[in-house]
Amino acid sequence: MSLRAVLVPTVLLLLPLAACGQQPAANPGVLAADPWVRTTDGAKMPEMTAVFVNLTNPGTEDRTLVAADCGDVAGATELHEMATVDGEVVMRKAEGGIIVEAGKHQHLAPGGPHIMLMNLARELPAGSEELGCTLTFDDGQTIDILAPVKQFTEEQDTYHTHEGDGSGD
Repeated sequence: MSLRAVLVPTVLLLLPLAACGQQPAANPGVLAADPWVRTTDGAKMPEMTAVFVNLTNPGTEDRTLVAADCGDVAGATELHEMATVDGEVVMRKAEGGIIVEAGKHQHLAPGGPHIMLMNLARELPAGSEELGCTLTFDDGQTIDILAPVKQFTEEQDTYHTHEGDGSGD
């Protein structure tokens, strides 16, 4: 029997086994685009502001934004959502984080989920700087964003109304 007659069937037999050992393509992780921070210029409550960003999850499993860290610019940083409570739209802490569904987008935007910066250490005039923030997801992924401070011209009356605090009335 020739060497070729032995090798060809052996290689053909081993090819499917080699394919079994390959790792599946890694989950690409959540993607972030177009971050920005609302200026404190002219704000009703200049001691707080928000970071907004568009998140995309191209993966096959939901991911949850569980934390954000924007350095020492704020005394507290929280993930917030908007909810209707007693017929009124209010802002509240997003217990458990902000879900970015598999194959979908989650827009952190005015009037929706956002990253709240409270007890600001300084004013944030439009065009003055870019804030560096690190976003952390439930699977351990982190994304560093650089969010420019921009003018916010579509302020809503309920934007600063927090659940249970009566502000904005």
